[in-house]
Parts: sequence; structure tokens; C-alpha cells
Amino acid sequence: MLNQIWGKLGKLIGGLLLVGGGTVSLGLLLGIAIAHPGGILLTFLLTLLAFFGLTPLALGGLLMYSSFKAEHHAIRDRFFYLLQANQGRLSVLDFAVATRLEPAIARRHMDAWAKEFAAEFEVTETGEIYYLFTNAPLPLPEHRFQAVGQAVREVWRSL
Repeated sequence: MLNQIWGKLGKLIGGLLLVGGGTVSLGLLLGIAIAHPGGILLTFLLTLLAFFGLTPLALGGLLMYSSFKAEHHAIRDRFFYLLQANQGRLSVLDFAVATRLEPAIARRHMDAWAKEFAAEFEVTETGEIYYLFTNAPLPLPEHRFQAVGQAVREVWRSL
């Protein structure tokens, strides 16, 4: 639940920071290019660019990335919960309804997990496909806030 909230809130704040930081950066860079300021004015404009343009832009990108990861982990947590509740037998429709995903997106997630966990399939008389996951131990989902920490670590390593 917290991952879903963080995913939505992170996207909103990240998007605002990306738009705001991008707009300020673009405006300042255009101002510098057109006016060709020198000395103290150039230093002042570059300082503004760093603090009010590039910093919000970078933070917005980081928030967007971590919110996408948090949403992915929320979907994964829901998948494991549904697996346990349904004793390893799950349909795409059940998963789509529980996660509020479009059926095509839910099917992509289910297909990926079917490959990862070597699931089998069962087709009912009505044509509905059920994914059958074995009772073999499945890896537990990561802790809820590990997605944010992992995102920060990945960004830090890339710098």
C-alpha cells in the first residue's frame, strides 16, 4: 500500500520538479546564450542554473525513477499476496482486477513471472487460462522501502 502511494506521489512531485527545473534551466541557458553576460552576472546566472535548474531537474528524475520502482514492487507484493491467497493458482483477470492494471499489462507481468518461477498453465472449459505456480519456495518480495534505497544506490553508482 505504501509503495502504491509513494509511486503516485513520487510521480507527481518528480514530474513537477522535472518541468520546473527544465523550464528554469532552459530559460537561464537561453538568457546566457542570447545576452552573453560576463563576470559577476555570468557567475550569478550559472549559480541560479545549478541551484534552481539542474538540481530540481536531477531530483525530479530521481523521484520519477524511484516511484516507478516503488510501483513495480507494489505490483510484485500484490502478486505474492494473491499467490498465497489462491494457493498458487491465478488468472490474468484476477491479477488485473486486484492490481487495477489493464489486462495486457497484467498479462506481461504474469508471463514474466511464469518464466521466472516455471509456472504451468491450466485452461478451463470456458477458455480462461490459469497460471499454476508450484509449492516450491518462491523468493520473497523485497522490503517496501528497499526500492527507494536501491534507486538512490543505482543513481549514486552511475555518477
